[in-house]
Amino acid sequence: MKNTLPLISALSLFISGVSFADHRDESTSVFVTHEVNGESNISSAGAAFNFKQHDSNFGGAISMSLGRADIVTTKLNVEDYLAWELGGKIGYFSDVSLYLEAGVDLGELFGRGHLDEDSYHDHDHYYDDDDYYHDRYHDHDHDFGHNHYHRSDSLDAYVGIGGGIKLDRISINGQVRYRQIDSEDWEALDDVYSGVTVSFSF
Repeated sequence: MKNTLPLISALSLFISGVSFADHRDESTSVFVTHEVNGESNISSAGAAFNFKQHDSNFGGAISMSLGRADIVTTKLNVEDYLAWELGGKIGYFSDVSLYLEAGVDLGELFGRGHLDEDSYHDHDHYYDDDDYYHDRYHDHDHDFGHNHYHRSDSLDAYVGIGGGIKLDRISINGQVRYRQIDSEDWEALDDVYSGVTVSFSF
């Protein structure tokens, strides 16, 4: 699945782009989104180009967003990074919407790094006892055995399904996404995230 998910996402984005290139009823929107799984969360803001077939509610969207991800890893610490994503949707869009979506992490194309990489790297370590955790700091100048710069051997990506309602220019959608999130040194503990997106159309 690790090798095929980016391919599926790229193919979905290509199909959305081809549909967008045809003559459609078009609009733009801005949005904020937040998704979680346990202690892991991703919050982003972005913009989307929306399109529908003439005299039909079938269409899609191409979106780009930038935000922050705090992900609990299989090593039970928290890795944070900038989430810069390109996404696409295809489905039914009206007062009630239902759609399929896919996306990729553009940040990995340029070598993703951590938010706090300049001097210290902050790990929040979780243990079996939910009431206990501790922070551990690494000095980048002296901790030669630990590499804090991560480049994934496979591009992070997601596929998902969503739906919601539209109230005039405001849309409120819920989504469930299967995400591949990993690097050379760590892998996300969870891969299914649920969230809410609020958008405003122009």
